[in-house]
Amino acid sequence: MPKYNVTAKKKDGTVYEGIMTVKEPQLVNGLFAVANKDGEWRYIQPDELSEILFTPVVEEVKGD
Repeated sequence: MPKYNVTAKKKDGTVYEGIMTVKEPQLVNGLFAVANKDGEWRYIQPDELSEILFTPVVEEVKGD
């Protein structure tokens, strides 16, 4: 399953970073759900966000 580094920037300058297995924002009860790298989840109101960036994680394939 592909992974993505996620950076969510709020209009006030707060930045949240995490890793997710989805490539687009997920709305949960009207809020964007962002998983932090330590497994915690943040729920942010869409109108507070200025940007969400999803960058694919390139995993090395180990040879035999």
